Amino acid sequence: MESMTNLGINVVNLEIEKAVQLGLGRVELCLGKEKLYHDKLKKFYKMVNEAEKFNIPYSVHLPVYIEEWYPYDYFSAFFIDKNREKRELSFKLLELNLEKLKDSNAEYFVLHFPGICKEIYSGNEFEKILSTSLDRLNDIAKNYGVKIYLEYFGSNKNFCDYREWISVIRKYENLGILTDTGHLYFASIICEFDFMEALKVLTENSDAFHIWSTKGDKAYCQCESYKTFHHIAPHIGQNRNDGWAFDTEAVIKVIAKQKKPVIIEPSIVYGGSEYVIEGVQSIVKYF
Repeated sequence: MESMTNLGINVVNLEIEKAVQLGLGRVELCLGKEKLYHDKLKKFYKMVNEAEKFNIPYSVHLPVYIEEWYPYDYFSAFFIDKNREKRELSFKLLELNLEKLKDSNAEYFVLHFPGICKEIYSGNEFEKILSTSLDRLNDIAKNYGVKIYLEYFGSNKNFCDYREWISVIRKYENLGILTDTGHLYFASIICEFDFMEALKVLTENSDAFHIWSTKGDKAYCQCESYKTFHHIAPHIGQNRNDGWAFDTEAVIKVIAKQKKPVIIEPSIVYGGSEYVIEGVQSIVKYF
């Protein structure tokens, strides 16, 4: 099929066939919610085969392959951590995944990059770690002939300025920036900047997007909505006046102008699958 839109969805909670029926033009694949890792991996490759069967573009949210020698949560990231051993573990896991996925037709790979760090490093020390790690990431991506998009977070005090993300990452040929609306909102709280202003700046310099929302004016573990519902599917009816993080329609209008890949990244705890489908139907017309 020919892609009709740059809007897509992470298919952990929605079958690819249903996504196609809803008029979506791409999907993102990752490990799912199955209890056993073997079952997660089996489901992942089932989704790869379905995406290729429907001839729909897909991205992959790394990592997919997890080994016992990696003792942390698989979505954790230590690429710019002060601890060299942790940095090496992150790079080792990345290369393992790219090697095992080298025959896939993924359009790009999504990577958590900055990790969580509340300690401020000395300027020269951190700049050296950041530069060396980005150089290495770009070389790895070049070696495998892939694009790796780094997902923006404000969780690392040493690398939370979105303008710095743009200035240092945009120069790399095989790296890009993925702006995630939910994490950007939390970053605006943690780092005290204007969400919509940052979104407009990042949107012009991003290669892809994730969309989801939440409620309240707190971030992560202090946000009751996030703790209860995790990622809430975007819906045109979500407005700040009603306690939502942002006016979803306004956010979508800004992002849709760029005609870049946009992935809805929802859980189904809030409103079930019906709310996700309603949300898709409410925003697909903007793309």
